Amino acid sequence: MAELGLTCPGCGEPWLRPTTLPGRYRCVYCLHRYELRSVCPDCGEHSTIVRMESTATTVCNHCGASMLVEV
Repeated sequence: MAELGLTCPGCGEPWLRPTTLPGRYRCVYCLHRYELRSVCPDCGEHSTIVRMESTATTVCNHCGASMLVEV
């Protein structure tokens, strides 16, 4: 199965794409914008984030929730 991209936390479709701003993403399916945060919105655990597109981790290392927050 081919991987199309990151999964959007809003609609669940694999169309999340990075924008020109570091740490910002936009879903080309539902058109919502997201920002990568260093504090997990679910558990509050703080982690170091890498904002480079190729190494960005959008999942919390502690609880596995999305670190993306809708802007």
